Amino acid sequence: MENNKQNQTEVKNFYGGIYFDRCQLTDVTFQTLVQGDMRMRPDEEKEGEKGEEAEAVKEEASAASAPLPEALCTPLAEALLARLVGAGLLDEGWQPLSLTGAEKGVLASLLAGRLNIDTPWQTFGRLWGVKPETLRSACNKGMEQRRTGAFMRRVVEVMEGDA
Repeated sequence: MENNKQNQTEVKNFYGGIYFDRCQLTDVTFQTLVQGDMRMRPDEEKEGEKGEEAEAVKEEASAASAPLPEALCTPLAEALLARLVGAGLLDEGWQPLSLTGAEKGVLASLLAGRLNIDTPWQTFGRLWGVKPETLRSACNKGMEQRRTGAFMRRVVEVMEGDA
């Protein structure tokens, strides 16, 4: 028995400041987690790299530079925008301010109804850098939430000029 102990070598591995006693580690790999904004600046992007995150960033950038749809350039639309900006719901470029996805969907639906926009999800999805299907499903989820009623009343009051 004593011979067996002497023949065995004690394995001590040291990786990243941690000792691993009596562990056999082979093909060790490490995962690096980075917190924070991982969007690459355009000058850092590598050609051929396209993922969902990169696409979302591009959609947001193109949404900010895209011309406004005609339906949002009417006198009625401009009056609604002024009221919504005053209420802190939108900025001057029709971009939502601190709204949840459900609130964005509901707001798009209410605006489309008021401005006779036949394609609300495409119109506001493109404008806000959100996939149309995501905006539509967010609206549907919002309609199932109890607090949505209060949000809708607030938006309607603002659009009618009562707030």
